[in-house]
Amino acid sequence: MRRQAQFLLQARRYKETMELALKAIAIFPEDPRPYALVALAMARQNQSEAPEWALKAIARQPENVLWRVALSDTYTLRGKWKQALKPMSEAVAMDPMNPRFQSMLGLILVHCKRPAEGVLYLKRSLELDPTSALTHQRMSVALSKQLGKNKLAEEHLRKALELQPDNPDIKNTLGWRLLGRGHREEAETAFYEALRVDPTQVASKLGIGAPAGIKKGRTDMILRMSLRFYSLRYRIILVPAAAVSAIEIPQLILTHPGSWIFTAVSLPVAVLSWCYIFSLVYVRVIGKRRGIQFV
Repeated sequence: MRRQAQFLLQARRYKETMELALKAIAIFPEDPRPYALVALAMARQNQSEAPEWALKAIARQPENVLWRVALSDTYTLRGKWKQALKPMSEAVAMDPMNPRFQSMLGLILVHCKRPAEGVLYLKRSLELDPTSALTHQRMSVALSKQLGKNKLAEEHLRKALELQPDNPDIKNTLGWRLLGRGHREEAETAFYEALRVDPTQVASKLGIGAPAGIKKGRTDMILRMSLRFYSLRYRIILVPAAAVSAIEIPQLILTHPGSWIFTAVSLPVAVLSWCYIFSLVYVRVIGKRRGIQFV
């Protein structure tokens, strides 16, 4: 019964997973494994009670590191990265030679805005298992958050793609990296390839401007237009230029009214600057609402 529940969890049939796991708990109440399955199934459905079930598994077998990992997963699956830090740190302390635990702790630290510390654990994970594509991808994300590390971040992302060219998470990271650099067509190709492997990839759907629901709404139309501004090249120059133009030009028009030619030229520039800034913010806001954790 427990194995059936585990198979259903992998098949993303979460309600059925919970039903079978609860039946297993009724028969074997001291077995911690069904409790962990209920916890993960709840977390996949974004239910706040998920950690309580992982804690029940820990209470029944406190020496097993897997239940602390499960507790951490109930938080990471719902975007609660700060709460996930403690149980994953405990898991690493209990089993420091496990590269998967080291890698996950590194990712959590990156999401907690501590990329320098995250890199240390990711390096340790790669020392233990240099063939892990997922860890190379996480290392790429962590390094991209540090000044002067973009080249090294690209090397790790290329390595991840070499190891697992069809991994949807890696394709998604590649897509957003390309989109931020203005390579819109290549980014969309990466997003569509990720969706071909995993049609539930929310971040890839956002990248191509797909609607969150069945029908397209006004929000989705604004999103598609915002993505066009978001994917403009030379962002490092455009962002400060747009910020200055959006504020200074209207002030100049109001305080120093000049010729109509100056107004006719400068006013559209100010409007486009505001549109650009709005688009950057809008894509992030919609991403947050859809549960995407921008790193």
